[in-house]
Amino acid sequence: MAKAQHTIRIIAGTHRSRRLPVLNFDGLRPTGDRVRETLFNWLQMQLAGRKVLDLCAGAGALGFEASSRGAQSVVMVESTKRIAENLMQINKDFNFSGVTVLNQSAQSYLNSTDEEFDLVFIDPPFAADMMQELTLLSLGVVKDRGFIYREAAISQELTILPDNWKLYRQKRMGQVKIEIWQKLTAN
Repeated sequence: MAKAQHTIRIIAGTHRSRRLPVLNFDGLRPTGDRVRETLFNWLQMQLAGRKVLDLCAGAGALGFEASSRGAQSVVMVESTKRIAENLMQINKDFNFSGVTVLNQSAQSYLNSTDEEFDLVFIDPPFAADMMQELTLLSLGVVKDRGFIYREAAISQELTILPDNWKLYRQKRMGQVKIEIWQKLTAN
């Protein structure tokens, strides 16, 4: 297994200030503290007791932060075996509540699940060019009034979601842009 070269800090909640190891793995780009703080400030009233899906979980920054802040359950999907094993070990060592780590592709998971979620994190490796596909596949697993979060490189084009979605928040931060969309209730 690749060695952990640095850590990420859980910002708030039950695991506040705990430092989680991050593998030194090519293409692994944890969501930074400043971006996570902004995201979770936007979602603070929308997270407690909710079901969360973290696609392309990577270092686990988003999923573990959501768990620490009171999400009922978090499903973390990671396709790279060594990275998924690291997430499983962190989950075991730090005893996060309601976290499940799955070693499979995000596409495979989205095509096979019957679950619905209140919040889906879509933060694939920037070079992988999967944002459009994962966004389209995710639309069907979000509950009414639920959210999709997308994080991309500034240079990456993000598609606008269908009419039954509204842009909730967006921001550019350093070399990334982040946005949250909310699904409107069905008529």
